[in-house]
Amino acid sequence: MSISTQVLLTLFATLTPTTGGPSDLCDIVYTDTGKPIFCEPHQEGAPRYDGTVCCDERMCFESPEGYCLADEKPFYCELGEVRSTGEVSCYFEVPDYCDVFPCAPGFQAQPQANHICCHEGICWSTFGDSNDCELQDIYWCYDGVTNEDGTVTCFD
Repeated sequence: MSISTQVLLTLFATLTPTTGGPSDLCDIVYTDTGKPIFCEPHQEGAPRYDGTVCCDERMCFESPEGYCLADEKPFYCELGEVRSTGEVSCYFEVPDYCDVFPCAPGFQAQPQANHICCHEGICWSTFGDSNDCELQDIYWCYDGVTNEDGTVTCFD
């Protein structure tokens, strides 16, 4: 068993409540950045899920009855959506970059809206399972472009 699998299994075992309702999946965070480990950043207005999900060490699934299989743990998911595979993606909302910082007017052909990380005026693309960004540095960019040096510029 890999070390990362052992860490995840230990995390699930220690964070699952023994009484009361399931704990919030987005409350499980990286201690160094505060970023949720199992929830993805989403722009404000994320779809409301408001239910229990059953999670194994890889993914979470719907649990309409609130019961999970023996190798799964129940967690609460406030914001999220069910994929066609039955997997549930839970979200935490992040502010729009242009609501917090000035954005240059402009238009780029077919930009892809996504979350970015910005620290001390430098922004870059970050991915769901990477831990390269402090929680307070994650923003949503509706209209942006990745520059040649890997930085991101966000337009309004």
